[in-house]
Amino acid sequence: MRPVPSIMDMVEVMERLESKSLHMEPAHCVRVRNRNASCSRCVDACPTQAIALSGNSLSVDSQSCIGCGSCVTACPTSAIRAMKPSDAELDASIDVSSRALEGAAVAVCARVSAKRAADADAVAVVPCVSRLGVANLVGACARGASSLTVVDGVCATCKYRKAAEGFSDRVHAANVLLEAWGSTARVASTSELPQRARAQSAAQGTGGVSRRHFFSAARASVKDVAAEAVAVTVENELGIRRDRASLRAMLRVDASGTMPHVRAYAHESLMESLFEMGDPASGAVTDAGLWGDVVVDGTSCVMCGMCATFCPTGALRKVFAEGEKRPVLDRLEFRVADCVACGLCEDACVRKALHVERAVDCEKILELEPRAIRGAKRMQAGGLFKR
Repeated sequence: MRPVPSIMDMVEVMERLESKSLHMEPAHCVRVRNRNASCSRCVDACPTQAIALSGNSLSVDSQSCIGCGSCVTACPTSAIRAMKPSDAELDASIDVSSRALEGAAVAVCARVSAKRAADADAVAVVPCVSRLGVANLVGACARGASSLTVVDGVCATCKYRKAAEGFSDRVHAANVLLEAWGSTARVASTSELPQRARAQSAAQGTGGVSRRHFFSAARASVKDVAAEAVAVTVENELGIRRDRASLRAMLRVDASGTMPHVRAYAHESLMESLFEMGDPASGAVTDAGLWGDVVVDGTSCVMCGMCATFCPTGALRKVFAEGEKRPVLDRLEFRVADCVACGLCEDACVRKALHVERAVDCEKILELEPRAIRGAKRMQAGGLFKR
């Protein structure tokens, strides 16, 4: 006989489903990796103070969260990922708009959508323009859109306008990259809905949910509930729980004294789009928080390797000398392509011998060969220095 979920089981089901609007990966968070990290981009971007960073913990208050997505695009390491809509769903909806409008894609915020003025079959709808990161903007053009127009519902009068404060900077960064890579496509932000994207009737407009979308959404919800109900019931019946490894276990250093590296999903998506577009011409990306170029003062650096120990993406890596009786760090290797400009290496450097330059030449972004970094001294195991 199939076990019947208890009331407590169903409470757990709903708790699991409630968290599905945002997916948290604390091991990706630089503040979780090192409590002395200065990064607070998600907290700064959140318009409702729903995100908390305390010590080595990252949490979101689901009651306060409005699902705008500003924290998702602000996070350099994908520690917070949107699930409603996911990046894949969002990119697919922009591609639909691109095909419907012969390449001139249009995305509108929920406020514009609610007015039923936009053609439901020709525009992509996002909760807020803040949900669109540089990876989404550049990716749409790399996949074939000749332009992408993002329409906001007059952010200046929006109750949550703080969420969209950095969007113009992301549009600028996207256009700098598109120009540098020789693309004629451009991204634009406006409060005026383009004529090509206007609905011909109220029935054609966005703002409501069609029967087709209602039932598809309902089916998805039913599947979610069913899957979680079965999982919770089986776990409880068998006396097992899902793996909830502690952060201490997840972030334990390996034999080389390095924390595990993580995947910064949005950064990877942007890099894939740039690779698809070919080699860049010239120019630099500045103050966009997308990449950083690590600069080390060789006279102050003692090659302790702390910067590479904490680096979340592996942009900084340790290379040990061969033939030594004790592990001796020979050099560090750095790749701009893997850097997400989180600043954790700079925060971790006890001698302040390192800083992250935010202006990065486009030619360096796709370089595959790492750059060697050496200090004046090398630190051995036990804290001894070797020249």
